[in-house]
Amino acid sequence: MNTKAMHTEAVLLKGAQRLTFLPALFGRDFVMSESSVYGYATKYIDNYQGGSWEFYRLPGGGGFMVPEMDSAFFSNPHNGFECELSAEAAGIIITALVLSHRTFVHHHHDQEELCHLFCQRYGQLMAWAETHFEAGYIFRALD
Repeated sequence: MNTKAMHTEAVLLKGAQRLTFLPALFGRDFVMSESSVYGYATKYIDNYQGGSWEFYRLPGGGGFMVPEMDSAFFSNPHNGFECELSAEAAGIIITALVLSHRTFVHHHHDQEELCHLFCQRYGQLMAWAETHFEAGYIFRALD
């Protein structure tokens, strides 16, 4: 598989493009979801202490956030997964975890519009992640 061609589909957003990313990805829940991304990063990425994040948009409006670091040691105590990953893979995993968790929150609180949006965004991200060069690690971390 040509990973270079696959990665052209994820567009790194710069400047003013970044301003609309979080509301487009998370809808009106973008403040809580963004906060959850940073909280999950603290929980799952060893030695994560905050910092800047890059935003990538996927075809169809999906996307993911990536911490600005070279690599990340990712540890999921819920399934025993531990591995050094690219920052991109770690960001994909963190974004997926937040999308999944917030889907359940919105479903539980009868917020069907947001539940549907988060299900759609999760599906878009997982479909794209299947073609990522670290797909095996991403799906093991989420299992």
